[in-house]
Amino acid sequence: MKKFLTLLLLLNVAVFAYGYYSMQAAKHSAESERLRPINADAVKILTPQQVAKLGPAKVAQLTLACAEWGPFNEPERVKAMQLLEPMNLGRSMSARRVEITAPHWVYIPPKKDRAAAERAITELKRLNVADAVLLTEKGEWNWAISLGVFRTKEAAENRREELRGKGVKTMAYRERAQTVTLTSLVLREPSQATLATLETARQQLPASTVSTGACPENR
Repeated sequence: MKKFLTLLLLLNVAVFAYGYYSMQAAKHSAESERLRPINADAVKILTPQQVAKLGPAKVAQLTLACAEWGPFNEPERVKAMQLLEPMNLGRSMSARRVEITAPHWVYIPPKKDRAAAERAITELKRLNVADAVLLTEKGEWNWAISLGVFRTKEAAENRREELRGKGVKTMAYRERAQTVTLTSLVLREPSQATLATLETARQQLPASTVSTGACPENR
């Protein structure tokens, strides 16, 4: 009788263990099926080069796609904002600070001392040149006055023409690579019509570029 009870107990344990294992196996199989990618063989990860080849219209249809226009210095940014104002972009537009190396410099050569440099700054303001920057640094450029740093020589020449028109005469140009912080405008999930308008606006700021792809926070 004792052997029979022991055998019965072992049989119950075996039945319970089999049932528990079957339940866990089914649960694991269901979880694996739930997590299995749907049509995984159809999913393709695009490189940035491949995304660029899609073109603005296709990229704009992608989730979290953005268009980025720039980069701009402050006067260019103000003009870009004015060009975009009729589009009422609201919260879909944001600004992003970017650092670039710009090799083309328009400047007024160093003055002999601070007093002379500050007089030159005052004269520039009288001529409606409000964005001149006085350099105070060790070396040959101390007391020089920067009138702009540009990515292209064409943009530097345009700046010189603008300054000549305002009456600035003692300026110079040279190549001197400098790191500057500029601003790009980011438009989230732009429509095809928005991209077309953006490209038209870009032509009024020829030194700028328009790029499309993943939004900055998702790169």
